[in-house]
Amino acid sequence: MGMKGTVLISGGGTGGHIMPGIALYEEFKSQGYNPILLVGTDDVKFSSLNTVENVQTYNAPTMWKNIFNLPAFTIRFIVALTWTMRFITKNDVAAVIGMGGYVSAPSLVAALLKKIPVYLCEQNVVPGMVTSFFAKRAKAIFTTFEATAAYFDIEMAHSIIHVGNPLRKHVLKQVEKEAALKRFNMMHCKKVILVIGGSQGALKLNELMYDMLTQFPESFTDTGIIWSTGTYSYEQFKEKLQNVTHRASIFLAPYILDVENSYAACDIAISRAGAGVLMELAAWGVPSLLIPYPYAAKDHQKKNALEFVKAGAAELVENSEAKAQNVAPVLFDLLDNETLLARMSAKAKTLARINAAQDIVNFIAKDCELKK
Repeated sequence: MGMKGTVLISGGGTGGHIMPGIALYEEFKSQGYNPILLVGTDDVKFSSLNTVENVQTYNAPTMWKNIFNLPAFTIRFIVALTWTMRFITKNDVAAVIGMGGYVSAPSLVAALLKKIPVYLCEQNVVPGMVTSFFAKRAKAIFTTFEATAAYFDIEMAHSIIHVGNPLRKHVLKQVEKEAALKRFNMMHCKKVILVIGGSQGALKLNELMYDMLTQFPESFTDTGIIWSTGTYSYEQFKEKLQNVTHRASIFLAPYILDVENSYAACDIAISRAGAGVLMELAAWGVPSLLIPYPYAAKDHQKKNALEFVKAGAAELVENSEAKAQNVAPVLFDLLDNETLLARMSAKAKTLARINAAQDIVNFIAKDCELKK
């Protein structure tokens, strides 16, 4: 049997669900509890999971893969639920935290059936399907954005706690800008741009950055570009960049593990608008040019981005308008305006909640009377 301090953190499907789960895992561990991170078998592709000692994978059913085959989905869900209930019993789990994504659903159902306390973490402004379904059965819902409360019934206000999005410890590690620039061999650069498309990369952002480089090569003189392409696009753009003339210093990688260095080095970020990356940008006070993914469920990326725009921390460009001739002037105007960049940086920091993981762990530990 496991320890009485065992907490099951369940979520997956995208880095937006997994990264805050890792952050909570780290915080529970550092406080002496026994966390287990439960993800789907498809999630092993996320290299950040290599830092987690106690990670368990299982074959969770996906509704989107079985939308036209409900019997198959039902069977897979029952199998996953049965496995999860046994797992919870075997490890003497005291609480289950749902991070979102289809992976978390069976473990939340299992916890409720076994009368184990359930907690939810909602990363986006608009609650996802799992959060919406389990909200009334959860002891607390931890939100990244204050605006999320408006999406729940008024009688649930007592259970909604605005704490921010849990960030991994190394993301918050303080790094001097000079050291970060040296890491990317960009000490000579006057300005540095960070391009990040989320945990899986964004082809649209990669194409945009490439087009700006080729259409406005002189404008990138003495400019550094830290460019996270995503795994699927890396080889394609590595090859394309070898065949063009440009004036920028480019660090190209499929994925940047030491993101703290990229945030410390950059002056502005061109990014999608997933909650995870937005709160990392806020923690570092990085001004951003946001291009929300237009097909995100309930258009949640745009709603996330608008919170940063309203705060004065970001500029928003619609995906359909994200062409080199439209974005380049906005980007260069921002880079040339030190006063505006400084103001945007300060506004971004007002949105940061760097103690989110600690606040969530402290609340759950007290609420469940977890033992160390």
